[in-house]
Amino acid sequence: MESDIQFTETEIQLARQLRSLGLPWTPMPGQFVLDESGLVQRESPFQSGVFFVLNYEYFMKIAGGVDRFREIMLWLPTWEECRKLLRQMGVNDAQVAKHLIDCGGLEDGQERRRLYELMVQHLGSNA
Repeated sequence: MESDIQFTETEIQLARQLRSLGLPWTPMPGQFVLDESGLVQRESPFQSGVFFVLNYEYFMKIAGGVDRFREIMLWLPTWEECRKLLRQMGVNDAQVAKHLIDCGGLEDGQERRRLYELMVQHLGSNA
């Protein structure tokens, strides 16, 4: 049985864009990642290749350290992480709310995707 937590292919592509735009990331427990290298030999309880970092030491050990982990894993920020990141980027809560309303993110149930897009937009304009 798959978990209710699913990342769309669009969100995964946007996460790749965020990485290429230099989104800062410090791996830590409680984050979702996509194992793009096939390193983890266990089945995912979420969707193929997506893991929740619960045992940080295990992930760092099999990856060979934090730098290698960042190279081979793709961070998939949660809704809450997106909001925190946007605040750190200087995008306030009112701007986020306006963006979600303007793009229809609340009506289409794609809030996380729309937050990823807003981060891409913000990082891209500051590149």
